[in-house]
Amino acid sequence: MSLVIKYKARFLTCLFFLLSQANADLVMDRVKVIDEKIFSYKTVCKKLTKRDSPLITFKSITKLDCMGETVDVSKFCDLKTKNDPYYIRAVVDKENKSVVCKSAKRVQIKYLCNSKRDKLCRDKEVGCYLLQEQLAKRLKTSHASIIIDGKQKVLNCHFTPKVDETKLNPSSL
Repeated sequence: MSLVIKYKARFLTCLFFLLSQANADLVMDRVKVIDEKIFSYKTVCKKLTKRDSPLITFKSITKLDCMGETVDVSKFCDLKTKNDPYYIRAVVDKENKSVVCKSAKRVQIKYLCNSKRDKLCRDKEVGCYLLQEQLAKRLKTSHASIIIDGKQKVLNCHFTPKVDETKLNPSSL
């Protein structure tokens, strides 16, 4: 897959997130992508609606309109990647009329807080958890901090794979 498509999908993800958060700015979304599974709109709609949908339109970066029924594509990717511990997010690629299920081993996010009412910046752990739910689903928070740089407040979140502790210490079985 070309480098341009990967960066385009990242940009679209950032754009969606920025549009959904009026009080803040996603400054950085650095992802170490290890896998991308690509599915057609038709395949996604058929799985989620249990019927053929001859008319499918782009609704948002995470949603499709399947003949009048809006579906969240992350539900499809959750099903298709149920055994993948690195699955992080689903993205609708409007240009290629496809859904991309992304997997990564590392995600770093910097989020610029613009308001005291910004719910993501009240508590670093809660803020990173809320970002994880959207942008790093099956990874765990390995670092959470809020840094004040001059007058700007930035939430930093790093996500890495969850570790199976029984594999680290076999005597605990």
